[in-house]
Amino acid sequence: MNLLRTLLPGLLVVAAQPATAGDAKSAGVTTSAAGDWEFSISAGPAWRQLGDVRVLGGYRSGGLAIPSLVGGDSLVTPPIGDPGTYGDRTYNDGYVRQDAGTPADGYTWNWGYDRADQLQGNQLAFAATGAQSIYSENRSALGAGPIPSSELEGLAPHLQFDAVSPHRLGPFRVGFSAGLDYMSADRNLAFSGFSMTQLRQDYRLDYVDRYDVSGVLVPQAPYQGTSGGPGPTIGNLPSSREMTPVLIGSESAVFSNTVFSSLELNALNITLGPSLTLSQGDFDFAVSAGFSLNVYDWEARQDERLDVTTAGGTTAYARWLDQDDGVKFRPGVYLQGDASYRLTDLIGVTGFARLDAAKDFTVGAGPTHYEVDPSGVTIGMMLRYRLP
Repeated sequence: MNLLRTLLPGLLVVAAQPATAGDAKSAGVTTSAAGDWEFSISAGPAWRQLGDVRVLGGYRSGGLAIPSLVGGDSLVTPPIGDPGTYGDRTYNDGYVRQDAGTPADGYTWNWGYDRADQLQGNQLAFAATGAQSIYSENRSALGAGPIPSSELEGLAPHLQFDAVSPHRLGPFRVGFSAGLDYMSADRNLAFSGFSMTQLRQDYRLDYVDRYDVSGVLVPQAPYQGTSGGPGPTIGNLPSSREMTPVLIGSESAVFSNTVFSSLELNALNITLGPSLTLSQGDFDFAVSAGFSLNVYDWEARQDERLDVTTAGGTTAYARWLDQDDGVKFRPGVYLQGDASYRLTDLIGVTGFARLDAAKDFTVGAGPTHYEVDPSGVTIGMMLRYRLP
């Protein structure tokens, strides 16, 4: 639009200058000796670059609350109590329980063990087994963002009506020109912006409690003491406890989305403005500039699917379909140049190029939006017929 605002005033100023520096009579509007209007109709194919479209891609998966498909956190501890508190402890290979005097002196003869290899120097080792599941979640949501812009272009059949008067501005004949063209264009894209992994890891918890048996005459295994005794006594509290987690399995669910989005745009362009025509032998050169009316009939669609992959395979978890349409009207300006060759008195061929500028607009479906800048270039060829 800024280009047209710059060129149009300059064009009119140049057109209004005298044809020759020394001929004052040629300045201003004069009337051709022929004294007739000339009317012509032209039609032909054109290639129109409608403008640029910038896509702000969005999706719905990122805002979805997804429950765990793999379970959650859990903890199963063996019945061995807290190592700092008196209690009854049952192990895989024995036990250490309280007797009547344990609360007073901390010792007990109510204990037993199964195997000789549990006696390790001055320590007696007992083993126990627990279980734990740990849930974690890793989510990646890129959010809505721009996708590199691209051009909307396509074939645009063009129809034009020209009227050339006998009045002149210097060497140019004054007239007006009206044009109409129509084109269809589309923009299709596919993208993915959301992923999430749910993971549950299962561990076996291996506990080892060690009891100090220094100075204790430990009976040979297997040995089972009782609460009533008598028997050798050991402390009810372990001197140390070790816990080693061992990963034994896991389960995961992986989510990812796929988005297909499209914009279909039908554009009707109507132009009307004054023209200046210069004839040189069988050639006619014309330039016109003025206002345009642009009508955009649009339809946008978006299909988003969220899939989940587990040990059982990949299935669809959720799906969203969005659709919207409408009509946009945008006034604009244009600048066009024509070059014609007369094959006969009535028939000719014309090549043209046009610059269009109009205010941009935004359309969309669901969370995805299309920003359309409809300023562009049209070039084409026409068969011209001069009305007799």
